[in-house]
Amino acid sequence: MFKKEQCELCGDCLVKCQWIDAEKEQAVEWMTKMIAGNHTPVVDQCITCYACNEICPTHANPFDLIAGLQEKYQRVAQDIIDMTESKLTFTGELKDIAQADRIMNICLFGKTDGHLIQGELYDLPQIGGKPYFCWILFSHMGAESIQQKHAAEFVDRLAATGAKEIVCFHDDCYAMLAGLTPEYGIDVPFKVIHLSEYLVEYLSANKDRLVPLNLDVAYQRPCASRHTPEKEHFIDELFKLCGATRVERTFDRENAKCCAAVKFLLNAGDPNPDVMENVLDAKAAGAEAIVCLCPMCIHSLENPAREHHLPLIFLGDLARMALGEIPLPALS
Repeated sequence: MFKKEQCELCGDCLVKCQWIDAEKEQAVEWMTKMIAGNHTPVVDQCITCYACNEICPTHANPFDLIAGLQEKYQRVAQDIIDMTESKLTFTGELKDIAQADRIMNICLFGKTDGHLIQGELYDLPQIGGKPYFCWILFSHMGAESIQQKHAAEFVDRLAATGAKEIVCFHDDCYAMLAGLTPEYGIDVPFKVIHLSEYLVEYLSANKDRLVPLNLDVAYQRPCASRHTPEKEHFIDELFKLCGATRVERTFDRENAKCCAAVKFLLNAGDPNPDVMENVLDAKAAGAEAIVCLCPMCIHSLENPAREHHLPLIFLGDLARMALGEIPLPALS
């Protein structure tokens, strides 16, 4: 939710944006117009990476303002939004719901990226599929109201498991539960655990089995992490446990660069130059591999990373490598 009373019209949200070219005076003018409900170039240039919410020094949530205007002015055609919502809506009856104190929600990735959900780390009850889809995709489509519309149902279905703790395989699911539901006034009756926190807990309990990887890695921070930056320390702790050094590079932490895959969704131009810039930044910083938290980032960076001999490693696979369960990828 955009908090108009907290916006000081400093312009930082647009000046520091990697996708919008605006000096302070222009940024303030555009923000003033958008607060009044008017269209500006920002509505069309924003690629929905959520960075402005993290950048904002007063936590006014400027992205939420932009998202509302993208919906008002139909950044994505309504028929496409309706078709996508219909495709992802579960209309059947839930049966055989897993019941346990701790459950992992794998969202839709059991079908699309099941190879990433293998091994002892994932030996706990799981739920997934359309009934447990978190809906954050729709704020990437300029349809944030659809995301909010389904949020309570998402929480209720997770709560039906009776779980005291829900481990989120995907960063988007965690962002919805830990970052957005409070904004929507929705109570979450269970503890939400991010994948990185879970991995740190698991590896800490198995320290005697860990073999340091001695690997310099670049971290590809996904856009949804902008909603919950307070968990970033778990990423650093995990790297330390695995014996991986997080290289210092331009596109990291608050200055992280979105994988740009959403450009396809928004018909916002060719993402390849942005992806290449991201990969080259990792290479220049001395990384031997790029570690990704979001499977979509892996798909987006795959070709240029291969071209520059930088293996892409899923965060969970990094933990599996430190446990000796799977081998390190071939390094150049």
